[in-house]
Amino acid sequence: MMASNIYFVLEMLLIGRLIGEEAFAAGNLALPLILINFALADMIAVGSSIGIAIKLGERKEEEADRIFTTAVITAVLCSAFLSLILITLGPIFFSLMGAEGNLLKEAVIYLRVYALFTPLTSLVFVFDNYLRICGRVRLSMNLNILMSFLCLFLEFIFLYVLDLGIAFAALGTSLGMSITCILSMLPFIKGGMALKFTKIRNLKETLKSIFTQGLPSFLNNTSGKITSILMNSLLLHYGGAVAVSIYGVFMNIDGIIIPGMYGVFDSLQPAIGYNWGAGRKDRVRKITLYSVIAIAFLCILFALLLEIFPSEIFSLFLKSDSTMLMLATHAIMIMGLTYFVRWISYACQSFSSAIGKSGESTVLSLCNALIFPLIMMLILKSFRLEGLWYVTPLAALLTAITAVIIYITRLHKLVAEKHNP
Repeated sequence: MMASNIYFVLEMLLIGRLIGEEAFAAGNLALPLILINFALADMIAVGSSIGIAIKLGERKEEEADRIFTTAVITAVLCSAFLSLILITLGPIFFSLMGAEGNLLKEAVIYLRVYALFTPLTSLVFVFDNYLRICGRVRLSMNLNILMSFLCLFLEFIFLYVLDLGIAFAALGTSLGMSITCILSMLPFIKGGMALKFTKIRNLKETLKSIFTQGLPSFLNNTSGKITSILMNSLLLHYGGAVAVSIYGVFMNIDGIIIPGMYGVFDSLQPAIGYNWGAGRKDRVRKITLYSVIAIAFLCILFALLLEIFPSEIFSLFLKSDSTMLMLATHAIMIMGLTYFVRWISYACQSFSSAIGKSGESTVLSLCNALIFPLIMMLILKSFRLEGLWYVTPLAALLTAITAVIIYITRLHKLVAEKHNP
């Protein structure tokens, strides 16, 4: 997951260093809308993967194949529909955020190029989940690494060698993802995998299960992007493109940390779901413990890096004068505090989702990505830029407290039950 998402970070780095601050701000205005489209396919992938893993654990292979087939077709249709909306309404979205002039133009171009390819590129996230369910973990990792190299290579050619504009940054990434998507699909098309395409039956029931189980992941991803859109609007109002760029740097760092956390639990969700379906709660507890330790280490490590090297990290993305660098250093050190506690809520949320407790997971998703950030924005916007930098860490702290309460009151007893062979 870190490999597959790191190209977004490096893409923004290339845009900032090679095209300029305004293009960097435009890309960060458009990126939340692009990621919402990807989040829809990811929701279907996560929601179906949980059901597939549990069905395989129960030895119901035909039902697992039915969920798989339904999910792939649904992901294509939903992504195509949302892409059409983004292409049509993109300029209106950016105008409402306060963008105008060349900033508006570049944001629209960047968004539309991505949207044109999304019905295909979104399937990368879908088939990545299914490769891991089928035990092809190494192939999944290698394809994600290949995708990162392809995207970076094409963007380097377009932006550095040919000196082209922001549209070609989006094109390079889209072409790299498209090639990887086709390679991911080939093992399933050829056959011989644990999951096979089959006739669709009980469509309504299957879709209900997929969307119910995937909803927490979708809400977490989309709510976070909606929050980013609102945050960018406030930053644009109080600090202009400079403030948006500083927040954009932080969100690009977040684009490494969150996928890292997501990757740990997402890669182990099939194992958790399988053992939960098989009644092996002893194994579930061990897998979950190791996962929590891993994401806690990852978060705390990145938090320390942001506190110790804020100016160096910001300077990787943008050339800046001393005034902008001072503001960026201050802001990144504040927002970096988020990761000292972010792992707590994410661990509880992901585990709840893996064992089919979508209600608890949905609550935590909404609290972290939408409810608490919005509350903090309303309270802190009166302090202008200084208050807005504290929105993310305070929202993370409140969500962590909520997660502890949910675990103690809802999940602890359920997980502590011993397996009776």
